[in-house]
Amino acid sequence: MSEETRVSPARTLRDLVPGEAWEQLTSGRRRTHPAGTTLLRQGDTGTHVLALIDGLVKVVRRDVDGRERLLSFRGPGEVLGDMAVQNGRTRLADVQTISVCEVASIPACVFRSFVLRHDLPGRLACLANDRLWEQTEAGEGDLDQRLAGTLLRLMAMSGDRAFRLTRTELAQHLGAGRNSVSDALRRLGPGCVRADKTCIEVVDARRLHDALRRPRPDRPPVPSGRQ
Repeated sequence: MSEETRVSPARTLRDLVPGEAWEQLTSGRRRTHPAGTTLLRQGDTGTHVLALIDGLVKVVRRDVDGRERLLSFRGPGEVLGDMAVQNGRTRLADVQTISVCEVASIPACVFRSFVLRHDLPGRLACLANDRLWEQTEAGEGDLDQRLAGTLLRLMAMSGDRAFRLTRTELAQHLGAGRNSVSDALRRLGPGCVRADKTCIEVVDARRLHDALRRPRPDRPPVPSGRQ
């Protein structure tokens, strides 16, 4: 798997339609929400979707035993809550803001018409597959590389270097223990990443790329001149 594959965020809905179509879709009521706001709730009916104009959100699912799993992150250009709207089911997870976010609310019927008008069902299915692949990658392989890839992906999504995230949330996303994530942060070092109780800040993105390029323990280095 290439470094680019592990870092590049999957495409957004905004990337799949002409610019004027996206502007028209998001031209309705817009609201700005502070960090820590729950935008959509697990179990609610899919009456509308939210187009994320600016900011960063996390998708969190509560299991039947009450444990939370941080499934994914989403950035500008995303549409949130579309699965419940398209499938006519309840929402499978909460969507919570990590930073200040601007969103546009779009009624379900308007969004369904938009999808059909722009021939999006097949492309949205491919986008959902990309998301599933991204989620799977976050939980498999070398923890240092998974952590580096996640932080670089967050930077690519948001354009920021500091994120309102805890070690526990990163552990939920990466499928690891909190202490293991703390150990991985220490291995990356304060010259690469700084972390306190509520914030993760990337100091040197080059070191994150270096971590991705290091051979994985279960994979020998590729000899020079071979692919």
